[in-house]
Amino acid sequence: MHKLVNLFSKKTTVGHPVDINYAAVIRSIMARFYEKIDTQKALVSRLNSDLRFKLSLGFLYSEPVPSEATYSRFMKTLSQNFELLEEINGDFLQIIQSEFDIFEENVAYDATSIEARTKHKKTDNPKLPATQEQRKMSTEEILAIIPTSPSWGVKKNSKGKNTYWFGYKATLAVTTQSQYILQMLISSAFTADVSVVIPVIRKTHELTHSFKAEKHYHEGKHHGCLDKGYDAQAIYEEMHEMHIEPIIDMKKLAENDGEIDENCAPTCLLEYGHSYDSYDKRYGALKYIRPEAHCRECPLRNEGLYQKVIKIKQETSSRMYNRPARGTLSWQKIYNQRSSVERVNAYLKDSYQLNQTRFYNHKHAHAEFLLMQLAYNAKPC
Repeated sequence: MHKLVNLFSKKTTVGHPVDINYAAVIRSIMARFYEKIDTQKALVSRLNSDLRFKLSLGFLYSEPVPSEATYSRFMKTLSQNFELLEEINGDFLQIIQSEFDIFEENVAYDATSIEARTKHKKTDNPKLPATQEQRKMSTEEILAIIPTSPSWGVKKNSKGKNTYWFGYKATLAVTTQSQYILQMLISSAFTADVSVVIPVIRKTHELTHSFKAEKHYHEGKHHGCLDKGYDAQAIYEEMHEMHIEPIIDMKKLAENDGEIDENCAPTCLLEYGHSYDSYDKRYGALKYIRPEAHCRECPLRNEGLYQKVIKIKQETSSRMYNRPARGTLSWQKIYNQRSSVERVNAYLKDSYQLNQTRFYNHKHAHAEFLLMQLAYNAKPC
């Protein structure tokens, strides 16, 4: 925590000495999340009434408990140093990686709504560049134009009905097995999920790529799992450039003349889909074989019209042809790992007060979200 503590250290040796234990203040804020202490006022009250809790956080017996004003000044300083909080989160993930090899896992991406306590008001919602345009921009340029102030948002629930909230939207990147948060991007609620995921993918790749062997990509070991809200050609292209295989549920397949089935597999003359066999890494092609279950009693079996093997290069359409292919048990098994990010979203809201931020200033709220990420990743250790 020394990087955060240095923000509050004296720059000169003259003047009144610093009499606040800022290292303990940082621990107390993080402890507030998983102790389910709602407000800073309640935290100060708990520290005054629970000596064991106070000492466990690093406060000395003789030290006075910091006031609410001290905590407010502390959060104001953190809100002006987002880059430092992000750097600390990255450094901590590197430590976790050295112990548990979490960067070798697949990554799931998803967005969740966050309600704000700010007074509801109408906002001007600028249109963000399309995903294809974002691919031509740097990560810093994209982040600079993503709005972060609270606004109205709308999203369909599991029953297909629209739900509305005023606040923010958090886009998370989570490891699918250990469920650590690799990245958390906060944006205004009105932003579309697909419009803010590219910088999250890029920053996650910057964090993990040096630990991932490129040979694993050719073996199909690294996957990114996303729901159908991210089904855009630019997302597939972006992830392929990073040697990540995107596993994304397709929104809708374009109409065709029966040349492919609902899983994009090529069909025979009777429009039965071929079965996926393997991936030929020499040519970057998916190998399909004829559907034997339908071929046994087919009247065209002995007419010489069958093509036993069909190979389709993945670059033909990176959106239609995944590795492993759509519709296979292997594809579905990897896609099911996407539920890990949904569990993390629900856990942050239930146990870490993600949906109950107490700050009216959106910059203070963002600093709290980054501390929440740090506290969440620290607790499993």
